[in-house]
Amino acid sequence: MLGSLLPVSFDKVVAAPDNIAQAQSNYNKYMQLGYSATRQRNYSAALNYFKQALQERPGDRYATTAMNNIQIYVARDRRNGNSKRPTYVTYIPQNLGKPARQIQGGTRSGIRLSESGQACMPGKKRLTALTPTLDVMQRTTSAYPTFLFYVPQTSAPVMELVLSDEEDNVVYQQTLPTPSKAGIVSLSLPEKPDVLSLKAGKTYHWDFSVICDRSDRQLDYVVSGSIQRIAPDAALMSEIKQVKPEEQAAIYALSGFWEDSLAILSELRKSSPNDPTIKNDWEDLLRSGGLEEIAQEPLVPCCTIH
Repeated sequence: MLGSLLPVSFDKVVAAPDNIAQAQSNYNKYMQLGYSATRQRNYSAALNYFKQALQERPGDRYATTAMNNIQIYVARDRRNGNSKRPTYVTYIPQNLGKPARQIQGGTRSGIRLSESGQACMPGKKRLTALTPTLDVMQRTTSAYPTFLFYVPQTSAPVMELVLSDEEDNVVYQQTLPTPSKAGIVSLSLPEKPDVLSLKAGKTYHWDFSVICDRSDRQLDYVVSGSIQRIAPDAALMSEIKQVKPEEQAAIYALSGFWEDSLAILSELRKSSPNDPTIKNDWEDLLRSGGLEEIAQEPLVPCCTIH
């Protein structure tokens, strides 16, 4: 009896990897076709490809996120009729097929009190870096990039940004006062002689801390991540130079340059806070990066980084 079952069991074991490999191949094909159609602004075709990818890998986060984004664009086009936008701002991740980045945030050691004796972050929302959750690392073309963080209401006196190179040498460190209210803060590396620029092809690690008690750094709330400066090709930069900032943000996002797109849109939001198109672009980008929970949060005046 046992001997008669062995061949059946063996066949199943051999066949399973082949089926998995085929499903993975189909999934990758449909995702790449979907992203290609997205770059070409063919949102209906992109939606169909992402749906097929989701059939190959049910519940997949990449396909689900992409499909949800495209469905919003298609519905928006239908509402707008003949006044369709030439493109929407959607980020295409560079990490396809790899584990998504875990959203970081929280404390080094539980709920803590600030120097004033109050709860450092009393609310439910947590410190969040505005980086795509589907990628393990940001890409930028900028030598002096911009970092954005959602800072909840806090009684902490200061916060800190530290940037280190691949050898763990600190290349930039700055302590700043926390904002007076909850919201998104924008911190750009200053273009100064004493501040080293990011070198093309190099990866840098950053830590952003809300310092509850300056005498005990174990109480910090911390988010961390990596950023790599990429030298863009001539074709991309030629296209960028020919269009307005709104279109630049879309092109950078479609090309996988999250930081550049986010930095442009944050400046547009500051200069035109009531512009509904810019607001939609901002929310589209954050949603495509898996940050829909903070897409409605305001940009708050913070501090001058130097």
